[in-house]
Amino acid sequence: MTQRRSAAIWVALLVYLLLAVAAFSSTWVDPAGSWIGSPKDPRLFIWYLGWIPHQLSQGQNPLFTDHLSYPHGVNLMWNTSMIFPAVLLWPVTAVFGPVVAYNVLITGGIALSAWCGFLAARRFIERTFYCFVAGLVYGFSPALMAQAMGHPHASVALFPPIALILGHEILVRRRLHPAVAGAFSGLAAALQLLTGEELLATTLMIAAIGVALLALLYRGEVGAALRHAAQVAGAALFVFAVLAAYPLGFQFLGPQRVSGSLQQPDVYVSDLLAFAMPAGFFHFTGNTTENDAYIGLPLLVLLATGLVVGRHLGWIRWTGLMTVLVAVLSLGPHLHINGNITPIWLPWALVASLPLMGSALPARVMGIGFLGVGFVVAGACAFAVTAARPWRIAAAVLLLVGIAAIIPSLPYPSRPAYAPAFFRAGGDVSRILPGSVVLVTPFSSHVSTDAMYWQVVADYRFRMPEGDAFTPGPYLGPHPSFIQTTLDELDAGQTVSVTPEVRAMALADLKAFGVTTIVAGPSPGHEAIVNFLSEVEGAPPVEDGGVTVWWQVSSG
Repeated sequence: MTQRRSAAIWVALLVYLLLAVAAFSSTWVDPAGSWIGSPKDPRLFIWYLGWIPHQLSQGQNPLFTDHLSYPHGVNLMWNTSMIFPAVLLWPVTAVFGPVVAYNVLITGGIALSAWCGFLAARRFIERTFYCFVAGLVYGFSPALMAQAMGHPHASVALFPPIALILGHEILVRRRLHPAVAGAFSGLAAALQLLTGEELLATTLMIAAIGVALLALLYRGEVGAALRHAAQVAGAALFVFAVLAAYPLGFQFLGPQRVSGSLQQPDVYVSDLLAFAMPAGFFHFTGNTTENDAYIGLPLLVLLATGLVVGRHLGWIRWTGLMTVLVAVLSLGPHLHINGNITPIWLPWALVASLPLMGSALPARVMGIGFLGVGFVVAGACAFAVTAARPWRIAAAVLLLVGIAAIIPSLPYPSRPAYAPAFFRAGGDVSRILPGSVVLVTPFSSHVSTDAMYWQVVADYRFRMPEGDAFTPGPYLGPHPSFIQTTLDELDAGQTVSVTPEVRAMALADLKAFGVTTIVAGPSPGHEAIVNFLSEVEGAPPVEDGGVTVWWQVSSG
C-alpha cells in the first residue's frame, strides 16, 4: 500500500505535466518561436530570465540594471524579477533561449502548483483520486490560469500549499525536529522571496490569520503547540535572515529604491458576481488577467455541500472558514458589484494600511482561496462515495460539469516571438558598441515592452533610457520626459509639430540620456515617429533589417 501511494505521487505529477502541456499546446508546437499568454507582459519576464544569468555569468550584481531607465537604472528587487526561477532555469535559457525558459516556467509552474496542492491534500484526504481532484482545482484554477497570461510570479504558486504542509507539520503533527522544520520553513520563504514577494506576503498574512483561527478553534491545545512553534519560528527566522539579508538589504537600502503604493487602489479586486459568473457576463474594474474569482455554480454547490456534510471534521471547518475569509479579502477595500464600486467598506481596507501591502492586488489572493476550494470540493466528493447511489451520481455530475466550467478557452493564447532582423544574430545591431545607449521605439514603459524583448534578442548589447520597470516616484517606467511623452503621443495617433522649442527639448533629452543611436521599430505610429525624429535630427535615417536607424545622433 505504501509503494502504491508513493507511485501515485509521481503519476499525479506526470498527469499534471501532461495536462499543462496540453493546455498550452498552441505554444508548445513551436516553443522557441512563440510564448504563452498576452503580447506585452511575457516580454518583461523573458527579459528577466535572460538578464539574471547574463549578469551572474559576468560576475556582476543581478539585482540592479542600468540597461533599463539609463542612466539611473532599476532596482530589480522592486520588480518581479523572479531571481530564483531564473537561476533554476539557467541551463534551459543557455541551451534553448529565454523564450523556451519562459514557456517552461509557465507550464511547469501550473503543473507543480497543482502537484503541491495534491501533496497538501494528502494530509487531510485519504483517497488518492480526490487528492488529485484537489490539486487539479487549485493548480488549474481560473485564478492561476488567468495569471498565466503573463504573470508567472503569481501563477507559479507552489508556496501556499507548501506553507500549509509545513504549518500542519509544525502545529499539528510535530514529528520533525524544530530546527529541521524551521530550516525548511525559512528556506521555503526565502526562495519565495526571490520568486515573488507579493505571494510571499499574502500567504504569510493568510497563514497568520489561519494560525489565529486554529488557536481559537482548539484553545485547549495551544499550550502544547506554543513552545514547539516558537522554536521552529526561531530557526525559520535565522535561516530566512541568512538567505534573504542581502536581497532585502539591497531592496530597502540600495540604489533606485521605490516608496509608495505601486498599484492603483480599489481596481484589481474580485467582483461579487465573479464567483458564480464567467467573464463576459458581468463588468469588472480590472482586466482579464486579474479576474481570478470564478468558481462556477457546480463547484460552489459542491463547496457548500462539503462544508455542511463535513462540518464535524476539524480540517473542513478550518478550511471552509479560511476559504470564505480569503474570498472576502479578494473583494478589495470596497464591494464591487457588476463593475460598480459601492461605498461598503471591506476588510482589505485594513490590510492595505499595513506596510507594503498597499501594493498587493486583492484579486490575486483568490489563487490561495482555490486551495481551500479544491480541498472542500474533493472532501465533498469523498463523502459522496459512501452515500446512496443518487448522491454519488449527483456528486460525479457536479464535479465533471464544474471542472468543465473552469477550463479556460482553448487554444490558450500564444504570441509569436518576433524581433526585427536588425536585432537578431547577424543583424547590424553588432555595429553598436557594447554598452552604448540606444533609444528604441516604440518607447518601452507601461505601454510597450517590444524594445525590451529586442534588447534580449541582441544579448543586452546596448542600454536604453526606457523600460517597463518600477522606478522611484513610483513610476512604471523611467521618470517622465518630453521625448517619452512625445513618442507615446505619436504612437497613439496624435500629431506633434516640430517647432524650434520642441526640437530643442527633444535634443536636450537625448543628450541627457547619452543616446548615440536611435532605432525606430515597427509600431502603430512608426511613420509619424520617423518623420518627427528626422526633423529633430535634421538628417534622414537608413532602413536596416526591418527598422529605421539614425547611426549618428545630433546630441551624441
